[in-house]
Amino acid sequence: MTGAVRRLLSTDLDGTIVFDRAISPADAAAMRRWREAGNLLVMNTGRSISALRSALEGFDVDYDYAVLYTGAVLTDGRAGVIEARTLPDGLVEEVLDVLGREERITIFATTLAGDLQLHDTLGSSTDLLTLFRRGTTADLAGRAVVGIPLHLGDAAATDRIEAEVARRWGGVIEGARNQDFLDLVPAGASKGAGLSRLVDLLTGPGGVHEGEAIETWTVGDSWNDIPMHVAADHGVAMEGSPAQVLAACERRTPSVAALVEELLAAD
Repeated sequence: MTGAVRRLLSTDLDGTIVFDRAISPADAAAMRRWREAGNLLVMNTGRSISALRSALEGFDVDYDYAVLYTGAVLTDGRAGVIEARTLPDGLVEEVLDVLGREERITIFATTLAGDLQLHDTLGSSTDLLTLFRRGTTADLAGRAVVGIPLHLGDAAATDRIEAEVARRWGGVIEGARNQDFLDLVPAGASKGAGLSRLVDLLTGPGGVHEGEAIETWTVGDSWNDIPMHVAADHGVAMEGSPAQVLAACERRTPSVAALVEELLAAD
C-alpha cells in the first residue's frame, strides 16, 4: 500500500458489537469484509485478554490488534502481548482496604493470566465480566495485575469514589467510567492513549507498516471511549450513547455493520 492511506477501525466491544453476550451475524460479516478489503481491525476494550477471547469465541471474528484493559495492554491478533503496563505490588490490597468498606461495591482484579472477583457487597454475578472467578489476594501471587474494575451499585457514588481514588493514588492509578463500572487502570492509560501508541508502533521505525499513513476510525458507546474518539481521525458514536460521547464524535451509527458498509461503499 505504498503511497496509499491504510484505514484502521478501532471498535469497542460491550454495547458496540457485543449485546447479550452475542455478536450479530451482520456485524461479524462486516468486520470480515473490512479486513478482506485490506483494512486493519482493532478491538479496543476494558476487557482483559481472557475476557476478549471469551467474548469473540464462536462468532468467527478475527482481528489484527487489540487495545485491552482500557489501554494498558497492546496485543497482536493472536493475543501475544506487545506492551503491557501493570500496577505496583500491594496496590490491590490498599484498594480493597479502603473501598471494601463501601456498602455496595464489587471489586475485581484483571491480570495477564486470568481475572478474579475479590470482594462483593453488591451481589454481583461473575457473569457480569466473563471468566471472572471468585478469589482472594493470595490468588494474585505471581500474577501481574493490570486493572481493578469496580462494579458500583450506586451511580451517585461514582464521583465520590473517583475523587477518593485520585486523592489517595493520583499519579499511580486513575478511573475510567464504563456504564456502571469504574475501571482503575495505570495512570495515563486510556483507550485513546493505547490506540495512539499502537499506531506509532505500527508506522514507526521497524513497524509492520513503517512509513505508512494510517487513517483511524473509532466506534464506541460509553464514556471510556471518549479518549479513543478524540485520538482518532474520525470518531463515531453508537446511537443511544451518552451525550458526552455523542459530542466527542463527528457522526453516529446504529451498528458497526452499518458503519463498515458506509465506509466500504465510499471506496
